[in-house]
Amino acid sequence: MPAALDHLVLAVPHLEGAVLDLARRTGVQPVSGGSHPGRGTRNALVGLTWQGERRCYLELLAPDPDQPPVAPEETMLGLGALGAEFVPRLHAWAVRTRDLDATLAAAAAAGVDTGRAVRAGRDLPDGTRLAWRLAVPRPLAHGGVQPFLIAWDGPHPTDGSMPTLELVELAVDHPDPQAVERALAVLDVDVEVHHGPHPRLHAVLDSPEGLVELGECCRDRW
Repeated sequence: MPAALDHLVLAVPHLEGAVLDLARRTGVQPVSGGSHPGRGTRNALVGLTWQGERRCYLELLAPDPDQPPVAPEETMLGLGALGAEFVPRLHAWAVRTRDLDATLAAAAAAGVDTGRAVRAGRDLPDGTRLAWRLAVPRPLAHGGVQPFLIAWDGPHPTDGSMPTLELVELAVDHPDPQAVERALAVLDVDVEVHHGPHPRLHAVLDSPEGLVELGECCRDRW
């Protein structure tokens, strides 16, 4: 089995406004996900189904005004490098591999930058503790269209009650599609890669309000 889509990251400057906007556009209300202590961010989530995979979700990731200031490079996925105000955009995406350590070793041998595995966690509003390991290159590889890697230690965010939308399209644009395809092959990721003027993630959701396109992203590196 290839690596499985775990989640898409929609970077937004203000979480409450983004939650209201997504609810208006889709008819589905995102649920609070909690904060990332020490990383300067918090999130809200909507479950996704994608090609039969149900353990995946859309993460609305935003600065957390209740946390002390964090250096931009230390924020979750480098969100702080986007500035105080930015246009919401698909910023990154994550996949689960069958064996994180083996995938990291294979990537290193092939010269694919995946970053190193670190541990992270957060508490859900109901008190459930989520813990995971993730590997994120700095800067995000290929302008953000190469996914970062994640492995969950215990519960997955979608194990609880969460509204769900269907992801009907996920594609990647890049000025050098062959380079991206080589990296994705090493990571065992199967997604369409198209030639485009700049790195871009493109996703389309099927919702009670019809098809919804998620915004352009990845022009900004961190």
